[in-house]
Amino acid sequence: MTDDTLGDHPHLYEGRELEAASNLVNYYRWITDLFSPYLKGSGTEIGAGVGTYSAYLRPFFSSMDLVEPSPRQLPDLTAKFGDDPDVRLFSETIEAYRAKVGDASRDCFCLVNVLEHIENDVAALDDMTAMLKPGGHVCVFVPALPMLYSKLDEILGHFRRYTKPELDGKFENAGLEIVKTAYMDVLGVPAWGLINTLLGSKTLNPKMAAIYDAACVPVTRAVESVVPVPFGKSLLIVGKKRG
Repeated sequence: MTDDTLGDHPHLYEGRELEAASNLVNYYRWITDLFSPYLKGSGTEIGAGVGTYSAYLRPFFSSMDLVEPSPRQLPDLTAKFGDDPDVRLFSETIEAYRAKVGDASRDCFCLVNVLEHIENDVAALDDMTAMLKPGGHVCVFVPALPMLYSKLDEILGHFRRYTKPELDGKFENAGLEIVKTAYMDVLGVPAWGLINTLLGSKTLNPKMAAIYDAACVPVTRAVESVVPVPFGKSLLIVGKKRG
């Protein structure tokens, strides 16, 4: 996530989206529980933002790197993690980060609502795979279903919404074995589709996001834990480096 990928609206991404994301307690716990078997050793979060999701990841890793290209977020990350000797902060691109840490050096990469912000996602996956130790994992959570793409997606700097076959293929082409992949949040499809895709909302409402997280996420999580869904507002995937 670099500033130039956000068009003329970096203030919206770095303001309202981060504010709304801070309220998604149940959503983040759901994602983390699905990632948890693969979170170990030396972890790296790409697109750490202000560190909201980083706090969920931190307990799983012996050491953790937080990579956030936008310099606007560095003060918040420093305030939250500056006293942790096992957390390193990097305000730079994935390519620059790779040049510093080297290949076959990391156990796990995590990206939550980040890969869609990267124009060349294929190159990003290639870089992360190169930095992984053999047997290491890439854990990704992204918006799904191109038919839901809205003006708000564009404003937020989303280059795409993914399908499962597309994301599976990109992981496999990067040299990652698919360990887990699933659509999530089926109830979010009509909600996003109505408010953002059809009605064209151009803003995020943190209060509505918090209400959805409290009222709807526990229900859809319970249902989807029993019955896998054929589509969803989001898509989760875990890949393992071969070799």
